[in-house]
Amino acid sequence: MTKRTWKDHLLSSGLPLEQSVIQSLRKLDILDPREYKYERINEAGIPTLFSVDIHATRMGPVWLELFIECKYRHDGTRWVFTPDEFNFGRDEAFQDMFILLDTFAGGYSVDRNLINRQFKKDDLCRKGIEILRDDANPKSIEQSIQQIRYALVEESIDAIIHQVERLLGGVGPVFVLVPIIVTTAELWRLRHGITIEGIRKAADLQEIAERRDFLFIEHKPDNQLTRHTRARFSELLSDEDKREIDNQLKAMSKHSGYVPFVNGFSSDCPSRVMAVNYNTFEDLVKRLISIFDDPNLIKKQ
Repeated sequence: MTKRTWKDHLLSSGLPLEQSVIQSLRKLDILDPREYKYERINEAGIPTLFSVDIHATRMGPVWLELFIECKYRHDGTRWVFTPDEFNFGRDEAFQDMFILLDTFAGGYSVDRNLINRQFKKDDLCRKGIEILRDDANPKSIEQSIQQIRYALVEESIDAIIHQVERLLGGVGPVFVLVPIIVTTAELWRLRHGITIEGIRKAADLQEIAERRDFLFIEHKPDNQLTRHTRARFSELLSDEDKREIDNQLKAMSKHSGYVPFVNGFSSDCPSRVMAVNYNTFEDLVKRLISIFDDPNLIKKQ
């Protein structure tokens, strides 16, 4: 067995990766990235403090909020995902990709069609597994997703409160929350139609999969997250906030209101998380900034 060096231990801690990601964000004028802490009930039913490695906000035509979990992996580690495809014909396509909060933004909304054109149908995948040189870790990706999406619930509710109560001025800003897992593992997406027989015949992964710089991971809320989201809406919003939300939604549609909104949000959000290889992380953030800085993105309803 090869003896691990101080360098191996330092890199495996994840701290250098976090610091490198923070430096990239600062280079892009996102000046105050920091850890994001939140409390939720753990599997034993005990209130427990959790955290996401980095939360960074960039104010522009929209408030772009990045939630970043960093996962350092040794060279040769691969994250392999099964394929799926976006259906951009559905109105909720972009809402599923990130969490876009413009319902209570004072009559302003985001042109979703403009955003959908920035991504390919095959940027989406489903379940994944971490493959090591001599082993596999089926839980690593799942744990990363769970860590980040509970934080998105907390920040989504906080953003809605800011919009409803107009805490930042006369018009509530549009918020976009982007969950990102940054990893040094290689990202691979199986080709459509690949079967067990095809995998058995393959001599190398590249025969049955494509290496990608980033992917969206499909991960709909489970029962536990749905219950958590509904409970947090009830706990964090005041009665006045709930009445205001109910009134605004019913003014838009007689079939809407506070309860249908919360039920829909808790069932659908967050649905997807981005995974990006560290080597292309900075380019991805530049791309996101370019998309959300587009002056044509925000439109008056």
